[in-house]
Amino acid sequence: MKKRMLLAVALLVATTGAFAQGVKVRGVVGGGLTFGGDTIATIDYVDDDVSDAKVHAGGLFALNGGIELQFTDLVSAQALIGYHFDRANASNGSVRFERYPLDLLGHFRVNNWLRFGGGARYTNNAKIRATGAAHNFIDNVSFKPTWGSVVEAEFFPVQSWGIKVRYVSEKFKAKDYPDAPQLDGSHGGVYFNYYF
Repeated sequence: MKKRMLLAVALLVATTGAFAQGVKVRGVVGGGLTFGGDTIATIDYVDDDVSDAKVHAGGLFALNGGIELQFTDLVSAQALIGYHFDRANASNGSVRFERYPLDLLGHFRVNNWLRFGGGARYTNNAKIRATGAAHNFIDNVSFKPTWGSVVEAEFFPVQSWGIKVRYVSEKFKAKDYPDAPQLDGSHGGVYFNYYF
């Protein structure tokens, strides 16, 4: 809790300092699809017309929001808080892997429609949850907070909309099972962002 408070204070100070220096500040919200990472579970459906479903540590849906600081025409930074999850459902149970990432990113603009960047990713409260029949085969597992890295490129078809392609490298260590191997959550993704 203390770390979260310090982070919130640091972001507030940075934003206040940005206004004082004439740095442009704008909000951003977005989301996208991700793929990759270790397979956590495979759900075999009895109905032959339905394909089996897999839950991956790097999948599948991501939502985020935060602020962007534009220091110059070429250099900017972002702080984004998100929710990232993959799940598979059946009538008799479900499996979900979810986590809450914080991305701290820097960007360099090549021209008016393209920029490159990257930075650090802190992921907290990652967990696997199984319900119903799936709980007979998959344990509920909570993971320690972890640091990862991000590289990305963003294309701007118009000034307020961005299409981001990114790669995230991150690994998760179980809290409850100290001898368990790390879960690789590294993934690629495509995001659509709105800037305001």
